[in-house]
Amino acid sequence: MSWQRETPTLRLVECDIDAPLLAFAKAQYAFRRRREAIFGLDIFAEPAWDMLLDLYIQRGERRAVSVHSLCIAAAVPATTALRWIGKLAELGLIERRRAASDARVVLLSLTDAGLETIERCLRSGVAGGLPAGATAQGRQG
Repeated sequence: MSWQRETPTLRLVECDIDAPLLAFAKAQYAFRRRREAIFGLDIFAEPAWDMLLDLYIQRGERRAVSVHSLCIAAAVPATTALRWIGKLAELGLIERRRAASDARVVLLSLTDAGLETIERCLRSGVAGGLPAGATAQGRQG
């Protein structure tokens, strides 16, 4: 059975994402998935970063993100992803809200502080000429 990522039908009203930063975030996320496929091993996990990248990308594409969808984007077991969602919310980087169309669905988004922080991080990668997936220390991240 193949699991596919759910795409919520809800749309965000505005997009305040810088196109070059969005492209860099997409490249980072895609690199991380390719790296996992190439190694074929479950040795890479950084769910918080994957979640923040995904929330940033989905905001740039004006898509709402459900808890279920973000758990899939994190590429870790659901229980691990849920713990990280709680931690990111506790840190004030993401926020939860009920979907207007279905109160059973919880949507997640970056807070203003979360958006500012991830953009600062992405800008440092773009300015530093880092390839997708590289970290400031020069290692693949």
